Amino acid sequence: MNRERGSFSTRRFLVGKAGPFPRLVFREEVMGQIDQFARTKPNGEHGGFLIGRKRNLKSLEEYEILVERFVPIPQRDEASRLVISAEHWDTVSQALEKAGGNEKIVGWVHTHPGFGVFLSSFDKDQHERFFPEPWQVAYVIDTHSQNRAAYHMVNHEWHQLEGYYILRQLAEDEIGVTGLSDYSSIRWSRVAVLLVILALLISGGVYGYHWVKEAVFQPYAAEVPLDDVEEAPPVVVSSSVTAPAQPPSSTTTQPEPPVIYGEYVVKKGESLWTIAYKLWGDSNLYYALAEANNISEPSKIREGMILRVPPKPKE
Repeated sequence: MNRERGSFSTRRFLVGKAGPFPRLVFREEVMGQIDQFARTKPNGEHGGFLIGRKRNLKSLEEYEILVERFVPIPQRDEASRLVISAEHWDTVSQALEKAGGNEKIVGWVHTHPGFGVFLSSFDKDQHERFFPEPWQVAYVIDTHSQNRAAYHMVNHEWHQLEGYYILRQLAEDEIGVTGLSDYSSIRWSRVAVLLVILALLISGGVYGYHWVKEAVFQPYAAEVPLDDVEEAPPVVVSSSVTAPAQPPSSTTTQPEPPVIYGEYVVKKGESLWTIAYKLWGDSNLYYALAEANNISEPSKIREGMILRVPPKPKE
């Protein structure tokens, strides 16, 4: 993939936690394509090929897998399992050879609707047949719970990657997030600034103290008031006539409390993944923001956009 130099920069952020090599990196637009594909296939098992490159780092043992494209595999809508055929593999491999680049099939995506994120014995057999290299990964998505996991095989032993990275391209004048693992350093920078403000507000006495305390320890409480949901008042029945006794099986249904939405203004360099981590501490919950705002392509949000923020999804 040819990209203009000097016009754009890239930033990556971590989903999960950093672990031993290999390092798995998705381009943000590819992750958006995978998520959109998974949403359109809620039933049955589906998936596709991951196309990209293996890039060596300091040594042959240290490398990263860069995923640059996603190619869906044709499958019946409610198929009970994803079956990869030699024809599927040959079609994609021949297309890559004709393109003449250095892209390879670096793995595959597999959806599990409500089954959890694991590989069955059938899945493992397919992986060994078509993806035998340790730099070829299996990325599994439970389309109901939105849980995800990535696996690879080394000497016939299976290993789950502890995390992976999302690579985002930014214009030069945008401020990017270098990694969610760096979030703590950003937060401590904020603390340092607020300590300076505290010195200026010391003449304000108690007010200055409480303002800084809330800004440091609850930085998002005022921005997204998700917990201010009032309980519905009890239903009171008033009548001058004695009501007949209710049968034991009947119950009075309380009305559901209304869902209270907060608001969030998108800042430069942010995506739904970084915002979900910022609000709830879990990047995988970005789908709740996408659904609440009818966003079909999570990677395409702009600065200044006002998002509706639902309560944190229940795990």
